[in-house]
Amino acid sequence: NMLDPTKTKRNIIISIYILIFIVLMFFIYLIAKPEETCFDGIQNQAEKGIDCGGPCSPCREVVETKDLKIEEIAIADGGNGTYDVIAKISNPNGSVGAKEFFYSFQLKSADGDILASKDGKSFILPADSRFIAEIGLSVPSGSVPVSASIELSEVKWENISAGIGKPQIGVYNKRFGKSPMGEGNEVAGIIRNESNYDLKEINIVVVLRDENGKIVGVNTTRKDSVGVKEERDFLMTWPYVLDATVQKIEVDSQTNIFDPEFMR
Repeated sequence: NMLDPTKTKRNIIISIYILIFIVLMFFIYLIAKPEETCFDGIQNQAEKGIDCGGPCSPCREVVETKDLKIEEIAIADGGNGTYDVIAKISNPNGSVGAKEFFYSFQLKSADGDILASKDGKSFILPADSRFIAEIGLSVPSGSVPVSASIELSEVKWENISAGIGKPQIGVYNKRFGKSPMGEGNEVAGIIRNESNYDLKEINIVVVLRDENGKIVGVNTTRKDSVGVKEERDFLMTWPYVLDATVQKIEVDSQTNIFDPEFMR
């Protein structure tokens, strides 16, 4: 039962050839394999994700977000046969804001026909709400819009840059009354930049409500280059007397801190 020396020798030679073949193929693989990069679509070279983390740029944090909410939408008389439309939008996400989103207003007749439309682009900060308004929409002669709708699309979420925080804008001495010439109404007041940085621009939306909370007047304006703790007067006019008793004035002041040049 002793092992055949010839067979043993042959098995050793075969094993050596197999080992040489494996080593040779390994070296061929090392020479022929593509270079690992941060753009090869493969998670390699100690990356935490595909082409991110490790030696590559940090992986983008995936944040689960809830949709923006439409809290309110209304139409107000704009004078001279035009109409103003306004919507209140809220962001239920506490950690991220929408650096950009697109909206589309539509004014509709009682039959559901579209009488006027207006598209635009806006933003909203984390855990915030704001008014979006479009002024002076024209409708076909003799038509009266009875309802409005708004669609939001292409929302781009982003964190606020560290150390900036939400801007603080105070509103003071707001008042409603007749224009000096008595031909219309006006709202006046003061805004104050309470933030610790200058602001490139502040967008202001004024909403007037009657005793039932119904929106009866809308207007907008803008103030540019408002310094730290600086105060600015604002005045908005309507070229006609509002056909309602105004009981409440809301002033929504916003600045887009997602704009890299929002500081003046």
